Amino acid sequence: MSACHIYKLPNELFLYLLTPLPTPELLQLASISHRIYTLILRILQQRLVAASELQSHSLLLECYHPSAKLTEPPYFCTYHGTDGLFAYESPIGTDQNLAGRLGEMHSIYSRFRPHRRELETGGRRVVRPPGDIPGSRTFPGAAREKYSGETVKQILSLDGHELFTQLVAQINLVKVGPRNGLFTCFVGVEDAVLRVWREWLRDSSFKNRFPENMVRQEGKGKNTVRELHEMHRSAEGEHILWVTPSKNTGFRFNVRERQVTRDLPVFVNADEDLPVSYEIEYDELLVRTSHLALMLEKSLVQEDNSSGKAVVFGSFG
Repeated sequence: MSACHIYKLPNELFLYLLTPLPTPELLQLASISHRIYTLILRILQQRLVAASELQSHSLLLECYHPSAKLTEPPYFCTYHGTDGLFAYESPIGTDQNLAGRLGEMHSIYSRFRPHRRELETGGRRVVRPPGDIPGSRTFPGAAREKYSGETVKQILSLDGHELFTQLVAQINLVKVGPRNGLFTCFVGVEDAVLRVWREWLRDSSFKNRFPENMVRQEGKGKNTVRELHEMHRSAEGEHILWVTPSKNTGFRFNVRERQVTRDLPVFVNADEDLPVSYEIEYDELLVRTSHLALMLEKSLVQEDNSSGKAVVFGSFG
């Protein structure tokens, strides 16, 4: 059998031919040969880097209890980093770990944090109102938040007979248009209803009360705050509440039990739970980077297909 003449082409031409293909089609071609596999890895690595940074897009989070559907606003998320993502390096010789690169890419997560305030153009930083000085008494951001704006906090309450409560999670990838409040593209990343179990809230609250990290005293009031190190944190931890079994998106909460004074029954059975309330703070939103890259491609296709035309209904006379 004669040699395949297509492999005489340089890598630059191969990249030129493969780059316009969407990711699902590229993955189907990865098993053709070792050379094609290596080039596809290079393209996918670049797409993961572009998806994690989201230079022109933003993540819009809607997470609320079903009873607060009409009152809880959506939140924009700022990018906090991607653990395990690095610039592409061409393999040297026979790389034994080359076959597992696709699996490693699939296990990478990007970290975001939702805020109650709007983002600047480009979706990178939180907008600060005029006169806000970071670190001052009137600045809404705390020191541990690195002056990035107000974090999102919610109250979850459970009666004595309830084993769990529910949260509706809707995560969308949007691109803000030239006019405030309008999006040029809108792609759903995740949409599901997740259960928050009473036992999980109790365990998370106990672990946050006695954190493993060291604590320090800060400020004149000597309020104890937790050290937030910018280190790699595993995406398989117990504190992560996954939205779906596929684990494409998940939340990392800071949970604190609220001490609420209420009338308690005189007689309580040993196996009967009491009504409790917890304050959950959205520490980070985890999104699988490969899943985010697919949604970014879908958003770019949606933006290209938009014609910019509109139909206006009305009476003109």
